[in-house]
Amino acid sequence: KIFIAGATGATGKHVVQQLLDKGNSVVAVARSKDTMMMGLIPPTKDYGDRLQIHEASILDLSDDELKSLTKDCSAVVSCLGHRPTFDGLFGHPKRLVTDAARRLTAAMPSSSKFVLMGTEAVQLPIDPKRPFGERAVLFLLRNLLPPHVDNEEVASFLQEHKEINWSAVRPTNLVDADEADGFYNIQEESSLPLFGSQAISRANVAHFMVELLTSDATFAKWKHEMPVIVEKGSGTSAEL
Repeated sequence: KIFIAGATGATGKHVVQQLLDKGNSVVAVARSKDTMMMGLIPPTKDYGDRLQIHEASILDLSDDELKSLTKDCSAVVSCLGHRPTFDGLFGHPKRLVTDAARRLTAAMPSSSKFVLMGTEAVQLPIDPKRPFGERAVLFLLRNLLPPHVDNEEVASFLQEHKEINWSAVRPTNLVDADEADGFYNIQEESSLPLFGSQAISRANVAHFMVELLTSDATFAKWKHEMPVIVEKGSGTSAEL
């Protein structure tokens, strides 16, 4: 059984669909059950007790509620992100991703996996130094755009807590696709231009996240790492 936050998002809906298609049980938190079901194919399919939907905003749930929802889950995944609207970018909660990660990792069983969808725009110590122009852009984002700070803070939180079984995926430029084709590379560091042409479909990001959630071998390989996922042929590849 796998718990997901951000189940109605553009990537989260693919994670839910792929988990269900593989026969997994899913516990999802979503503001609207109807909206979430409309994101599945077909939206009228009855998954029985393999799909539990709790209608709520993730940060509105109490600690006891989060513990109850995650207590039987082997993994927890966060596909949360800030909506690309003025309120989403500059309104509250400004630390949606970080606060949710802190509370979910505290609530879930200590043996569970935690998988986060991050962003390649977060610079890690292992990443090659970016050109001056890109560093200037990141400086502006850090000081002007709260969601970027949120993404940096959640990365720092995870790196500081190695007692948690975590892995965070850093996608490049996200594009839409109906289905995953598995045509992607995974690399340890971000060596691609910040504003390059490298894209990755949300469906393929979900595919890799589902592998982390369901494959112990894949998760062991990327435990306590923040791999970058790019379309096939970009960067240095690594096998799952």
